[in-house]
Amino acid sequence: MLVGGIVIALVVMVAVVGRDRDGSGSAQIAAATPTAVVVPPPTVIPTAVPAPTPVPTPAPTPAPIVTAAPRASGPARLAFAAFLARVNDDRATVNGLNSALSAAAETQDTDAVRRAAVDILDFVDVERDWLREQPPAECYAAAHTAANAMLDAYGTAADRFIDWAAAGGGLAGVTALAAAVDAAQAAGDSLAAFGTTLTATRCAA
Repeated sequence: MLVGGIVIALVVMVAVVGRDRDGSGSAQIAAATPTAVVVPPPTVIPTAVPAPTPVPTPAPTPAPIVTAAPRASGPARLAFAAFLARVNDDRATVNGLNSALSAAAETQDTDAVRRAAVDILDFVDVERDWLREQPPAECYAAAHTAANAMLDAYGTAADRFIDWAAAGGGLAGVTALAAAVDAAQAAGDSLAAFGTTLTATRCAA
């Protein structure tokens, strides 16, 4: 459209100039052939293509180093005898701790519940330390592991009773009480599993 408009303007200009020179008032329009105007194609600006980001190759994960569990260095029978003596000595202590916690819970004495539960946690810490310092012989390693599991469950139950005491006890802490009862049941199950494992244990040498 722009090129056509330029051609038309040139033709009109020639007609006017020719009329003025002639003076006759008649339009002297010379036949004019418009020159074709070549429009260059638009310049294409190349868009830079970013180089692909290299994907780092993850370093291989080293295989975990598996170390053998420590074992008793002396005669297995003597190590097992010491383990049984410790279990027997703890029996009276556990009975006393359980009685104190049960009595406090029945009377809903939250302060007494907290004290009894803390006593249980202290006991659990001492026994865990003893088991760690007294690695088992191979013949009673399963019983040693079951004892640790029982202590873990016992400590969890004590923690849940502390939560119940912190909630105020009674119906105000009914959700915490339900969690404490469940944990106590799990601790009882763990104790039964330990007893079963211990009964089946034999150390001949």
